[in-house]
Amino acid sequence: MGAPRHHYAALDGVRGFAALSVMIFHLGHWLDVPELAVNSGLAVDLFFCLSGYVLTLSYGMRMMGQGSLSTGQFLFRRLVRLMPVIVVATIVGAAYVLSRGHLNGEVVSYGVFLTAVMLSLLDIPYLSAPREVGGPQVFPLNGPQYSLFLEIFINLFWWATRRLDQRYLSLAVIVICLPLVGIYGLGGDVPATFLSGFPRVGASFFIGVALYRFAPVIPAAITGRMTFVTSLSVMALLFFWPYAVPRGVELAWIAVFSPLLVISGARVRLSPGLSRMSLLGGELSYPLYALHYPVFCWVNGLFHATMHARMAQIEIPLVFVMAIAISFGVLKGIDEPLRQVISRRYPGKIAAVRAPAPVVYPVGETSIAIPARQER
Repeated sequence: MGAPRHHYAALDGVRGFAALSVMIFHLGHWLDVPELAVNSGLAVDLFFCLSGYVLTLSYGMRMMGQGSLSTGQFLFRRLVRLMPVIVVATIVGAAYVLSRGHLNGEVVSYGVFLTAVMLSLLDIPYLSAPREVGGPQVFPLNGPQYSLFLEIFINLFWWATRRLDQRYLSLAVIVICLPLVGIYGLGGDVPATFLSGFPRVGASFFIGVALYRFAPVIPAAITGRMTFVTSLSVMALLFFWPYAVPRGVELAWIAVFSPLLVISGARVRLSPGLSRMSLLGGELSYPLYALHYPVFCWVNGLFHATMHARMAQIEIPLVFVMAIAISFGVLKGIDEPLRQVISRRYPGKIAAVRAPAPVVYPVGETSIAIPARQER
C-alpha cells in the first residue's frame, strides 16, 4: 500500500504554465512575432530551481549510509525518467530534417545527419553542427534539449558531492555561479554561449537545494498563499512582458522570485479542482517542453509547403493544439508504459530503496508526488 499520497499540485501547475510559456515564446521567435512572451526563456531557470528542490526532497534520505543508491542507480533513474521522450523527439526531428532535404532538393550529409542523431540520443552537445541539420544550436534536431543536458550534468555533480554538507555546498555554488550569470548572462543553447549555461544551471539548481535544506528556518509568514499568488503574478507579468528585461531583472527572478515561488508552492494547498488541473499540467509539461520544437518544424514545414506563406495567426494555434495533443499521446502511449516496463524488468535499479515518507516523482524540472514504494 505504501505511504499516503501527498501531491505538490501547485508546483505542477507552475511547471505546466512555465512549459506553455516557453512554447509560446519559441513560436513568437520562430514566426516573427517578437513581442510574444519575450522573457519566457527564464522558465528554464525556474525548472532548474524546481529540480534542485525536488530531487533533494526525493533523494535526501538515500544519498548516504546503508541502503543508499549508487551513482549508477541514480543515473539510471534519471535517464529512465528523462530520455524516452528525448528519443521520440529525436526521431521526429530527424525525420523532418530528412524529409525537408528530400523535398527541397537540399543535400544533407549523412555523416553530419547521423552524428546529430547519435549525439542527441546520447544527450551530448553537437558544438559544430552545420545549418543543414539545425545548427548553430548545440542540439540541432531539438534546440531546447540543451537544458536537459545541463540538467543531467548538474544532477551528476550534485550526486558526486553528496557526502559534503549540502547547506554549505549549495551556498558556495550559489556565491560562485550567480555573479557569473550576472557577468556572462543566460545561455547554453549555442556554441557562443554554451559555457555560460553551466553557472546558469549551477545557480538555480543549488538555490533549489538550499531551499529544501534551509526550509525549517524559512518563516512560514513569508511563504504563505499571498507570497505564492504574488510570485505567480510576477512570473506571468515577467514572462509575457512585451520587451526584453535587463539582466538585473533576470537576476532578481533567479535569486528572489523564482525561489519564493518554489518554496511557497511547496507549502500551499489547492482546491481539489485546481489540484486536478495542476497535476495534469505537471504531467504534460515535460513532454510538451521536449516535443514542441520538432512538432513545430513539421507543422510549419507542411503549412508552408501547402500555403507557400507564413501565417502566424493560423500556425500558432495549430502548433499549440498539436503539440499538446501529441505530448499527451506520447506521455500515455509511450513514456509511461515504457518506464513501467523498465521498472518491472530492473526493479533493483529503479526501486532499490524504500523510504518511509512520500517522495516526489523526479522529473527533471519538477515533480508529481507519489508514495516512495511506487517510485519509478
